Amino acid sequence: EQQFGNFQNVQEVINAKSERHRFGRFYYRFPSGEAGLDVYSRVSSFISTLVRDCHQYKHNDYDLEKMNVVIITHGLTLRLFLMRWFQFSVKEFEQSENPGNAELTILNKKCSADGRHKWYELEPNARRALNLPDSCGIPKNVLLHSLRDLEDDFGQEDGEEDDITGTGDKWHY
Repeated sequence: EQQFGNFQNVQEVINAKSERHRFGRFYYRFPSGEAGLDVYSRVSSFISTLVRDCHQYKHNDYDLEKMNVVIITHGLTLRLFLMRWFQFSVKEFEQSENPGNAELTILNKKCSADGRHKWYELEPNARRALNLPDSCGIPKNVLLHSLRDLEDDFGQEDGEEDDITGTGDKWHY
């Protein structure tokens, strides 16, 4: 979660929250604390680790189709995770709201009819609870090619790594 700094004075807390409201939650940095952008950076590292772990599980013959992942986190971190995962804009993030206490936010795996493309979608009820527009419930850039087709696009042989997403994440195909 976000480090708010060392607040000893109630008026300083009130002033900082008022300034954050005017400036925006994503970029506002608390005195001696963090901005939402800092949490976003940590969430990005977490997603890279999650993807790497899934690749390792797959390499060890785990059936990822039968695997569920449970992430327990605070509301701001959840919204920043979803922002990174679904590539929300800062404006879309700023319009979002934290879920209620102990509320579930579920992403469901979807698969194209031919089985070549898989992605995650945010359940509509969760999207509404977070005050996100309809466009924020599905990835903005669903990969339009199978991973096998990417061999031609990137000139790689089977088993070689490449950064196909532009995010620094390495994918095996």
